[in-house]
Amino acid sequence: MAFTELPMDLVTEEILTRLPVKSLMRFMCVSKLWLTLISSRYFTHRFLTVPSPRLYMCLWDVNNYLDTEILSSAPQDPNITTTTTTPSAFLVDHDLTTPRMGSHILQNLGGFMCYVYWNKPRIYNPATRQLVTIPFKNSDHMTVPPGGKKIVSYYFGYDALNHKYKVISSISVHLKQNMEVISSENWVLVLKGGRGSWKKAAPTPSDFCPHVPCKIEGLCIDGVIYILHGFAWDGDELLERFQNVGLLEYGGKPTLFDQTNLKDKGVVALWSVEDAGSKKWSCKSLVVQPSQLHLVNTITFNVKGTTQNGKVLLIPKDFLFTFQILSYDIQNNDMRKIEIRGIPDRWFNMDEEAEVCVDVMFMDQSESVISSDFVSSLDWTERDNHDTSIHRSLPLSVSLPIL
Repeated sequence: MAFTELPMDLVTEEILTRLPVKSLMRFMCVSKLWLTLISSRYFTHRFLTVPSPRLYMCLWDVNNYLDTEILSSAPQDPNITTTTTTPSAFLVDHDLTTPRMGSHILQNLGGFMCYVYWNKPRIYNPATRQLVTIPFKNSDHMTVPPGGKKIVSYYFGYDALNHKYKVISSISVHLKQNMEVISSENWVLVLKGGRGSWKKAAPTPSDFCPHVPCKIEGLCIDGVIYILHGFAWDGDELLERFQNVGLLEYGGKPTLFDQTNLKDKGVVALWSVEDAGSKKWSCKSLVVQPSQLHLVNTITFNVKGTTQNGKVLLIPKDFLFTFQILSYDIQNNDMRKIEIRGIPDRWFNMDEEAEVCVDVMFMDQSESVISSDFVSSLDWTERDNHDTSIHRSLPLSVSLPIL
């Protein structure tokens, strides 16, 4: 019987890209050729384009920060492997809980989970179980006056053209009583002497206004990180308004998903940045279908980004049984429920003193196969002081009218 050797492009494109990450990790030990192939930049980024939807959930008790659990789930219907079909249910299949992980999952970038734990930014590869802690940004140089408070936030980005990850730190000081913002700075992670350190992102322009982050999550589009900032607070009404706003990508543009009137009126407003330089915005309103109003009129949601095909994910603020999230197709104005099954019963049976919080991240691309020192993929390049392409702040504290 004659054997025909398979072409390498067929092996790469049609076979290896369809395998789970754990299998690929084993195959890297087959030979030097396979090790080189699977760890190559081409294959790792080709692998990311293969649809492989997964949900990651983080559960924690606010009153016991050490009590946390990170769960991974896959579509209950194994035949769903495309980005055009939204699974109706996910089933928990892995427990990823590990020390130094927990709380809010900030972003999903290139198969990595980005978050902050114990005030330190961290990047985690759920496929290889690798965890990298980014150097803490010291902010002792910024003075906090009596009655003031300092906030240090971290944001992550990915430049698909140069295949580099970016990390920035935003530091602000404000007064607690009237929320007046006193000072703020932005820093970029760079490499000096073989070690990661922080460099100020850009000189302060003449029209610069100190600002404070309004959301812990950022948004990255084409290598540019967008952050929702406020210049000043004007009472609880504005603070509540920001809690109802999510930052996401819509039509390739940074967009605010304003759900202020979703619960009461079934109306969503989409504010898109048309021209960041001239601060030009456009607004589009969506009215939820009457037959789907029951999905939103009793529950308060957090906006958790979009899928690759533009569906907005809405996560309940409260941890409810049974736990369901919403997938909102804003192109067709259609909502679908996604149930997450297999969550350990203990989280639904906590004592009265416990305050359970939940965060969910959807990953509709393959997990990353980058395994060896993936921190080398960070954007370590020293930048010119006038380069501000890494970060844009959206000054929105006075830009949203009451609908």
